[in-house]
Amino acid sequence: MSNINPSCKLVGLIVLSFALAFCHHPVLNLGIFAVCVLLILFSDANKKAFFIPMIPVVILAVGLFFTGYRFTNAASDVVNMEVLHVGSSQIWNGLIFASRALVYAGIGLMFALTTDRIRMVRSFHKQLHVPQVFAYGLLAAWGLLPQMMLEYKRTRMAFRARGIRVLPFSPSLLVTLIVKSTRWSEELSIAMESKGFAAQSQRTMFEPEHVKAGDWIFLAVTCVILPVIAVLFFR
Repeated sequence: MSNINPSCKLVGLIVLSFALAFCHHPVLNLGIFAVCVLLILFSDANKKAFFIPMIPVVILAVGLFFTGYRFTNAASDVVNMEVLHVGSSQIWNGLIFASRALVYAGIGLMFALTTDRIRMVRSFHKQLHVPQVFAYGLLAAWGLLPQMMLEYKRTRMAFRARGIRVLPFSPSLLVTLIVKSTRWSEELSIAMESKGFAAQSQRTMFEPEHVKAGDWIFLAVTCVILPVIAVLFFR
């Protein structure tokens, strides 16, 4: 998944997400969620960054399951074991709610963890025609994030050295960070303009993003094949 063009990946997953919104079948949702988990686990993505966000998602899915189980018009016989039919049961209704939370979380995490942010901005600029002023501005903002985190820690340590205890989101911390971030952004803007990064300037890319055959296959699967299967067989 890391080799898929980020723009194609984004478009394909958005179309698939809209198709799933019109389907109320937990088997389809859980199947796509399992595929997303396998793609993340077998990629070079940070596994810790996947399991930690999944903890509140699983808790939410469990809560939604019991919500759907409790508030339903289904009959008291939840499962007919003779025909294995649970389509109108309380369990089935709960699985619909829970599986939706899991599948959308899986799709979002798969995109976030298997997409390089630099390649994503380059692809948005090349394939989706995002103005370069926004593309370079987004890259510059990402470049400032580590410096902002470091300054945040330094400010907290400075308060602690003076014996002042502040909350993590105290205005005393945030005001200092906002002032310094504004100064950094102005300096970065002047530096970029002095190096020719103007809004109207045309330039080439050292590593341009292209749409390859695998990207078209991914779009065909996520935009055509899976939505058609979902609407025809799992609606």
